[in-house]
Amino acid sequence: MSIMKALDPRGLYNDIIQAPLSQRPADYSGKTIYIIESWPRNSGFEEIMDRMKKYLSDKYPGVNFLQTKRTMYASDDPRLWKEVKSKADAFVYFGAPSCSTTAYAITWPARALERFGLPGVVLIYKYLEDDAVMSQDREGMKIRYVDVPYPYADIPEEDKDAVVRRIDEALTKAPEGDELISGVRVPEPPARFACEGTWEEINDYFYEQGWTDGLPIVPPTEEKVAEMLKGTSHAPDEIVCTQMAPEGQKVTVEKAAINAVMAGAEPSYLPVILAACEIMGRSQRYHATSKSTNSFSYMQVVNGPIRNEIGMNSGVYALGAGNKANAVIGRALRLALTNLGGAKVGVNLMGVQGNVSTYTFCFAENEEASPWNSLAEELGYGKDESVLSIITGGSAHSGNYMFARGMDGIMRSIKAYESLSGWTLLLSPRRAQELAEAGYDTKEKVMDYLWHAASMSIGELKALGHFDRYIVRDIKGGGGKFPKEYMDLPDDAVVPMFPRSDINVVVVGDPEGTNVMQGWMMHGADSTSVDKWR
Repeated sequence: MSIMKALDPRGLYNDIIQAPLSQRPADYSGKTIYIIESWPRNSGFEEIMDRMKKYLSDKYPGVNFLQTKRTMYASDDPRLWKEVKSKADAFVYFGAPSCSTTAYAITWPARALERFGLPGVVLIYKYLEDDAVMSQDREGMKIRYVDVPYPYADIPEEDKDAVVRRIDEALTKAPEGDELISGVRVPEPPARFACEGTWEEINDYFYEQGWTDGLPIVPPTEEKVAEMLKGTSHAPDEIVCTQMAPEGQKVTVEKAAINAVMAGAEPSYLPVILAACEIMGRSQRYHATSKSTNSFSYMQVVNGPIRNEIGMNSGVYALGAGNKANAVIGRALRLALTNLGGAKVGVNLMGVQGNVSTYTFCFAENEEASPWNSLAEELGYGKDESVLSIITGGSAHSGNYMFARGMDGIMRSIKAYESLSGWTLLLSPRRAQELAEAGYDTKEKVMDYLWHAASMSIGELKALGHFDRYIVRDIKGGGGKFPKEYMDLPDDAVVPMFPRSDINVVVVGDPEGTNVMQGWMMHGADSTSVDKWR
């Protein structure tokens, strides 16, 4: 058996700006505490908030409380932080039974409150504590937290009293030890080589370290990585992104190539994989969705000449097994999130059920069989440009509707989706042609129909909890996806449920096949040029 040396696939941590915790007052009599709820409703912490207020009011005469519900937990809110700092002497930030919410319950106090002199404490659920510890390390501050069993309502009364005493201690005890560290910490980069051994030994070692997706990988030797790098003109040490999801790590071209080798890629696939890393490092929303307890995944759609150059499948069984380029490029993103972004099952990957589409979900749009513009053209690219688009979501989908005329069948299913963040319709070429012949001669007409047809009354949206959870949250948070006028409409007013900008239509499948279609609860197509990574 031949012995190989495998390169380390992990990304690089950025320098960490460490800061000490704020000093605490010993007595909150006459002072103001700002309570921040990171979840608009049903966080499970409602009872503890009331209990905490009573306990602190009894102990500190004249203590005042201000309270707000955050509308967009993963987004920065300078207006809110300014208000909290100007009106309060301390804060208590309540998380939720969500991995990403827990991470941001550490993130925003570290970046906007404690670092600027306002003391506080965070409430999290104990089963997500490892995620909180990872976030503490990333942010460079030992933000104090109180961990509570989930659900809080079920714990004994004496334990509930202990929780509020811990909150009080966190608000008053002077910082000490690691809580006082300041300065820049430069994390030690991984060694160049991870291990040495046979194919089986390297696979076993990588699996034990949590660096695989559970399937065997191709050992990333220097020789194989050098061959992979021939797929791009970019230098191995060039930075692809500095904030790769979910933990904001730095990615070089070579590190991306290592993971491409592991996935089984050909050098010609590398530009698409580099494009995926670029996208996953450009927005805070990927940090939240990639570590959510909600089991999100990412749909990768490839347009332009590179589809055929590297042999991607846009036809028969395009979303299934059997095509190397589709399978490997999709898999490479999962490995990149794990190794280059710092995703770790059981720590910051806490999807309650998981999602099979996180293994690999990549295909080419069937431009040749489509009667309309491609997804890339809708997003402003030229027909001859090679483009990768990533669409986020994946926690629900429905199909096939081959016996239903038009789009009414799928509309009934989509209106039952729990999230109003948007969705993507995948049409077979035959269904697309039928729609074009029926008067939908552009994709825009299809999307306009879908937008208007997926409607519900304001009263129904309120009864389902959608109005507060999505519409109010977006409007108050400045998201701009829902019109402000929704806030003033009567309950019997019927309105589109989904943001028009987050409805996508893609043609994919066998041109000779039946007229099937399927809808995915996925939204927000984010695209970049593949050509620039050649």
